[in-house]
Amino acid sequence: MATETPPTDLGLDRTSGNPIWFQLMRTLETEISAGVWSAGDRLPSENELRARFSVSRTSVREALSRLEQSGIITRRQGAGAFVATNDGPWSWTLPSTVSLLGQYRDGDRSALTSQVLRAGVEQLPPWAAAGFAEQDHGLGTVIERVRSVGKLTAVHVVNYLPKRLSGIVASLRDPRASLYAELEKVARVRISRMHRTIEAVSADRRLAQLLELEEGYPVVVVEAVAYDQDGQPVDFSRAAVRTDRLRVTVDSGSDSGLPASGLYPGHDGGAHTFPHFDSETHA
Repeated sequence: MATETPPTDLGLDRTSGNPIWFQLMRTLETEISAGVWSAGDRLPSENELRARFSVSRTSVREALSRLEQSGIITRRQGAGAFVATNDGPWSWTLPSTVSLLGQYRDGDRSALTSQVLRAGVEQLPPWAAAGFAEQDHGLGTVIERVRSVGKLTAVHVVNYLPKRLSGIVASLRDPRASLYAELEKVARVRISRMHRTIEAVSADRRLAQLLELEEGYPVVVVEAVAYDQDGQPVDFSRAAVRTDRLRVTVDSGSDSGLPASGLYPGHDGGAHTFPHFDSETHA
């Protein structure tokens, strides 16, 4: 049974640049995540939501429509809106595996679906180009995707790979393709180990739009260097994760043997720092 609707809401900011329907959608999603309503519970009616939040019917309907599109609620004609009975996205946990975002698989297919925003040969950031054995005049393969749990957008990820691996791009048209599985299949490149840096950042405007968040909302960013079977770096990636939809955990000891302190071996026998970079500049 649903718990009693709290007497006060989380607050809608009438001066915010975010539309009222968006704020209402996020408030309802947060309350569902917090257990105010359980799977199968009926949400308050449109009139009740209008009264509680002092918003228009249009804003209520748009918020409910977006929640339905995301698979968070279902709506039945004449009966109202109900919390979806499928597993909530906040129950997903990612252990530390070779592919941080791809270990939930059916064979070689990822359980996360992907929308490719851009993919092809581009000029790489200098630090990424310098990390690969072949320079190719600074060109490399760049893949930018938004990844979802079911219908829920949860991850924005950019991968920088050597130019010679551009043949992987066609395989990623399949929304459930696993990048590292396809690398092994298409290019015979097997990811043997990774080094990751995890930090919390505030979403900039573009990232907030891609992940359906308010600008400034905290997200977890995982920056990674992936090494092939010969110990050479073949992928630099940056993944921004909505942890209210996809929880990130790390198993201690699973990355034994990886370089420490944010360093990876240089081809000259020295070491290079894996730099921090923000999403607006490098997305």
